[in-house]
Amino acid sequence: MDKRDYKKEFCTLMDQFAFRYSRWQVWNDFLSLSAISLANVIPTPEKEEREEKYHAILSGYREEEREIFPQMLHLVVLALSDNPEQDFLGSLYHHLELHQEQKGQFFTPYHICEFMSEIQFTDSEADEMLKERRYISVNDPACGAGAMLIAFANVARKHGINYQKHVLFVAQDIDRTAAMMCYIQMSLLGCPAIVAIGDIKAISDSLQSRSRTRITRCGVPCSIT
Repeated sequence: MDKRDYKKEFCTLMDQFAFRYSRWQVWNDFLSLSAISLANVIPTPEKEEREEKYHAILSGYREEEREIFPQMLHLVVLALSDNPEQDFLGSLYHHLELHQEQKGQFFTPYHICEFMSEIQFTDSEADEMLKERRYISVNDPACGAGAMLIAFANVARKHGINYQKHVLFVAQDIDRTAAMMCYIQMSLLGCPAIVAIGDIKAISDSLQSRSRTRITRCGVPCSIT
């Protein structure tokens, strides 16, 4: 049986919005709707606010168009289930030519991320950290769509570490679109993660003071206010 081309199927769904909406708007609305759907699985103080935002986004589309967004998310789920060793949304983002070159936005190819994760990983150091505090933490301060963290998760798995139980993923990006992609992929892969949107210096200061930051862990998005 021929292997499904999830990227092609996703683009076909995107094309159904053509002539009425820009690709950029559809892409960002898809990310917001998907992230809210994933986040609201867990009850949080922000649940009602997110739900209102969800319906506000959908109100800008016709009824038949609203049904396309869950189909798009379903394809992302299938793509990552079929092959978790990839940055599906990041590669799709570039394929749709949505990356912003003027911001110097070029995502690192997955195979490079895999190589970098492997050379940073030593069994002895990992064993020592796991014995000491029962988990390993990994941080990417310019996470993009999360390729580096996805690669680390897969490398950890190959080294016999259950990343869903023993790795804490921390991601930051100043670009909301990139951070949302990272959050969605981290969630679908079952990675316990903190994903923050904002400047790394401001985030660091906020985490220390706890005065400007709203943080939720393990599969619920974070935001800097």
